Amino acid sequence: MSTLPALLTNEVRLQQRYGIYIAYGVVVLFYVVTLMYLAPFFPVWLPALIIYTDPAAVGFFFLGALMMLEKGQATRMALGVTPVSAFDYFSAKAISLAAISIVAVTILSFLIPAGVNHVLLLTIALISSVQFIALGVPTALYFKTVTSYLMGAAGILAPFVIPAGLAFLDQMPVWAMLWPPAADLRLIMVATGAATNTGFEIAIMFAASLAGTTLAVWYATKRLEEEFGRS
Repeated sequence: MSTLPALLTNEVRLQQRYGIYIAYGVVVLFYVVTLMYLAPFFPVWLPALIIYTDPAAVGFFFLGALMMLEKGQATRMALGVTPVSAFDYFSAKAISLAAISIVAVTILSFLIPAGVNHVLLLTIALISSVQFIALGVPTALYFKTVTSYLMGAAGILAPFVIPAGLAFLDQMPVWAMLWPPAADLRLIMVATGAATNTGFEIAIMFAASLAGTTLAVWYATKRLEEEFGRS
């Protein structure tokens, strides 16, 4: 019998207890005000960049903070002697955090002046969110304290996201389309009307993003198995 429903319920309660929803509500409110009143003064790609950074903030840094708090309470050590699987543990965190991102992206999408492909936008936002959550797992396991995590996590994330800057080029290099974080940003730009690509290029980037997310989830689950002492 899957332990996912119980884990998911507990995860939502944990996030509520630590003020994750309130903190993120403030962030979303800032984004909403920015897009409502200042969007005409900013580049057309700004909404795409805001949406792109959304899953990075929620999926990577919020996840890390939660996992560091669990470390202090020896939660994962206790889970290691229960039937809870590493995949169910990851899924509970991914579903709860990705849901926050999707709600935020949905709200922001209606404030974008250009025509929005909502299906593409929400799909790639979901994939990107899970991708960053998966990247956050081994990063959080690497650090010992919340302070060290907050100081060092950005340095680990940087090599993954810096190449995404190539998505702003009119002619994005083909190799960059195969780099998942760069593909994520470009697809969000396409979905929000900030960039154009052929159907073939969109398919290639979508496949790269999905493959990168799958690999990241596999590695995150593997590291969690080791953390649970089951490797």
